[in-house]
Amino acid sequence: MRPGAAPAGLPRYGAAVKILVLAAVFGGACGCGTSPAPEPPGRAPDSAAEAAHLDRIVHGLLPPVRVRGEDVRYALEDRMRKYHVHGVSIAVLDHGRLAWARGFGVADLDTRAPVTETTLFQAGSISKSVNALAQLQAVAQGTLGLDAPINDALRSWKLADNDLTRGAPITLRLLLSHTAGTNVHGFPGYVAGTPVPSLVQVLDGAPPANTPRIVVDQAPGKAYRYSGGGISITQLALVDQLRRPYPQLLAERVLGPLGMAHSTYEQPLPPARLAQAATGYDIDGKVVPGKRNVYPEMAAAGLWTTPSDLARFFLELQRARAGTSDKLPRALALQMTTAVAPADGGEVGLGVFLFTRNGARLFGHGGADTGFQADAVASLDRGYGIIIMANSDNSFPLFRELERAVFAEYGWDGADPPIDRVAIDATRLPSLTGRYGTAEQPVSLAAAAGKLELRRPFAEPVELVPVAADTFVALDDAARVHVDAGTLTFTRTDPARTESLRRLPEEATAPLLELEAGHVESAVAAARALRQTEPGAFDEGRTNSFGYRVRVRGNLAGSILIFRLNVALWPDSSNAYESLAEAYDAAGDRPQAIASYDLALSTLPRDTTTPPDLKQEVRRAATDALHRLHGSP
Repeated sequence: MRPGAAPAGLPRYGAAVKILVLAAVFGGACGCGTSPAPEPPGRAPDSAAEAAHLDRIVHGLLPPVRVRGEDVRYALEDRMRKYHVHGVSIAVLDHGRLAWARGFGVADLDTRAPVTETTLFQAGSISKSVNALAQLQAVAQGTLGLDAPINDALRSWKLADNDLTRGAPITLRLLLSHTAGTNVHGFPGYVAGTPVPSLVQVLDGAPPANTPRIVVDQAPGKAYRYSGGGISITQLALVDQLRRPYPQLLAERVLGPLGMAHSTYEQPLPPARLAQAATGYDIDGKVVPGKRNVYPEMAAAGLWTTPSDLARFFLELQRARAGTSDKLPRALALQMTTAVAPADGGEVGLGVFLFTRNGARLFGHGGADTGFQADAVASLDRGYGIIIMANSDNSFPLFRELERAVFAEYGWDGADPPIDRVAIDATRLPSLTGRYGTAEQPVSLAAAAGKLELRRPFAEPVELVPVAADTFVALDDAARVHVDAGTLTFTRTDPARTESLRRLPEEATAPLLELEAGHVESAVAAARALRQTEPGAFDEGRTNSFGYRVRVRGNLAGSILIFRLNVALWPDSSNAYESLAEAYDAAGDRPQAIASYDLALSTLPRDTTTPPDLKQEVRRAATDALHRLHGSP
C-alpha cells in the first residue's frame, strides 16, 4: 500500500529518507518517464550573473559524490524524465533576498499548461511550519499558552486524558515539536468529489475520516515522534479561540502580512484558483484520482503555495533571527528555530527541523501530499536557501540533485566537497571480492574493468572510488566503505552511523539473489527456511518498503517479484496483497491486479499485521481500484 511514511507526513529529515541498513544495501535511484514541456519564462533573474547561475544549475545537477577531475553533471530536463516528474518550480535565496524563481515542465499533462512562478503546488508538511508561526503569534498575543494544557484552549473537542497525560498535560509546545506522544504520522487526504470529514471527525477518527482517532499513546515530553495528528489539534485550538475559519485566520495573520499573495489553506481550492493549480502524479507519472486530494487537516498538510511565497516566509524568519525584520519579532523567530529534541539525525524546533550539512547550520521542512512533494532548506544565519516544489510522488531524488547543484554553484557553506581518487593496485581487487552481510540482505563486491563495484539485489552496480589503501567512497550515496579482514564497514555522516557486514560463506543461500534470478519458488523456500532460524528476517513492512524502492528505481518487474515473495511469506497481510495489486495494475496486468485487490479485501478480517489506520486505507484503495478495473462508475 505505502512504501513508508504516509503522504502529508514526511519531515524534512524523517525516517522515510534515513533508512540505515536497507538504504546501504538496497539504495539507488529510478529511471524512465515522460518528457516535460519546454521551459516557460518564469521570473527572470535580476542580473546577468544570476542568469548565468541559473543556466549552470539547470544543466549541471550533481550526483551524491563529485570526484575531482571527473565532472559528472545532469540536465534538469533529463532528470525530470528519469524520475517521472512532470513539473517542478524552484526559488533560490541568496544574500538575504529572492535571487530568482523559475518553473519547468508542465502543471498538467492534458492541458500542457506550463509551470510558472505562480503555479500552485500542495506543500504537504511544510504547512506545519507556516502553521507554527501563526500559533506562536497567538501565544505572543495571549490567545494561546505555549506551556498551558492544550485542552484549556479547545472548545469543540477534547484530547482524551489517560494514564500517560494525567501527570504530564499535553501543551502547544509539545504538539508543535512532535514530542507530545500523539499518534497518526500523516494523512492520505480525500479524493476530490468524495465525502470529506470535518476536523472534529478527523480528530475522532469518525466516518468519513480515513485515519484513527487522535490519542496520546507514548509518554509526553520524552522523545520525538512525528505526528500530523498532533498538529491537527493545534489547528482546532486556534479556530476554537478565534472563532473564524482556519484559512481566513492564516491569511490574516501570516500569508497576507508576509506577502504570500498566491498562498491559501482553502481545501478544496475554490474554482477561481484551480486554473493556477498543478495536477498531482504518482510514482509512475500517472495522474492521481481527481487530480489533487483534499486535506481538511489544513495545518498539517493543507497549504497551497509557490516556492516564491515560501521563500518570503523563510526569508522573513532569517531576517527576524538577525533582528532586521519589520514583520516578525526576533524572539518569535528564535523560539521557533531553537531545538526542542533530537530528531532523525538533526533536531526539531517548533514547526521546523534543524540540522547541519558539512558544518553549515540549516533549517527547513519537507512535504508530501498525494501527487505532490516539496522541500525547503535555508541557512539559519547566512541568508541563503532553496525551495523546490513538484507535482510528483517521486520528486525527492531530483530535489537532492538540485540542492547539491545550487549549493555548489553559489559556494554556500554546506556544499559537498569533491573527493580525490587514489591509485590502487588492480591485482588486490580480487582479494576484496565476495558476498557480505546477511542471507536476508546480501551485498557483493566485484571487480570490473580494474574498478571495485558494490552490487545489491535489484539495483545497478555502484562504483567504489578508492580514497585510501582500504577505503572507498560509494558513488550513489557518499558512504565511506572500509574493507578489512573479511569485514565491510559503511560509515555515513547524515546522520552519523556505522554498519559492519561480515563476509558470507560461498555456500550461503540468499533468497533475494534467487528471486532476482527469477527463481520465485526457491526464493520463497529459502526465505521460509531462514525465518525458521531468524524469525525477524523478511519482516512484512520492511520487505514491502524494499519493493517500493525497487519500483521507484524504475524496475517494475523486480518490484512485482518482491511483492510476490512478501505475499507468500505473509498470506494474511492485506497491505502486502494491495502493494502487489498496485504493481500489477501499473504494469497493465488487469487480471492479476483484480485478483490481488480481491485478496487484499478478503484478508482484511484476519489481518493482524497491518495497522488499523493502514487497513482503512487498504480497503478504500482496493475498493476504488476494483471499481475502476471492472469499469464501474
